[in-house]
Amino acid sequence: MMRKVFLFDWGDTIMRNFPCETGKMNTWKKVDTMPNAQEMLKKLSKSYDCYIATNAKDSFKKDIIEALERVKINKFFKDIFCFNEIGFLKPSSEYFDKIIRQLDVTKAEIVMIGDNLETDIRGAQENGIESILYDYNNNHQDYNGNRITNLLEILELYSIQIN
Repeated sequence: MMRKVFLFDWGDTIMRNFPCETGKMNTWKKVDTMPNAQEMLKKLSKSYDCYIATNAKDSFKKDIIEALERVKINKFFKDIFCFNEIGFLKPSSEYFDKIIRQLDVTKAEIVMIGDNLETDIRGAQENGIESILYDYNNNHQDYNGNRITNLLEILELYSIQIN
């Protein structure tokens, strides 16, 4: 079986963005995961390598780690790829190419999961990477690609036992 690497967008895919909060997420009064994120990551990370791949411009890797620690999910991620460290933004090929080189994987071994149809999903697709749209609010029912409304559906897609 081919190894799969899961790249997760950060805001509104793993961690909830609160519109009333500004600045670095690790300094917000309130932080929270998206529904079922912790349960999904706990199971998925036993079989696959999970990473954050974010365009967040306010935060550096250490800031993202601190935010993930606040909700006790940092242990599920092998590393974090962010704009401030990569120097490129999704959907650019430079962004994805830098991650591929750093992880020493092929495009076929990567799955990108995110909530943004343009940067996360089409960006991955245009770079030959499998993608899953996390459509939590069910805004893209007409999208024909891989689409989930619950993060636990990732486990079903990759035949990982939920119980």
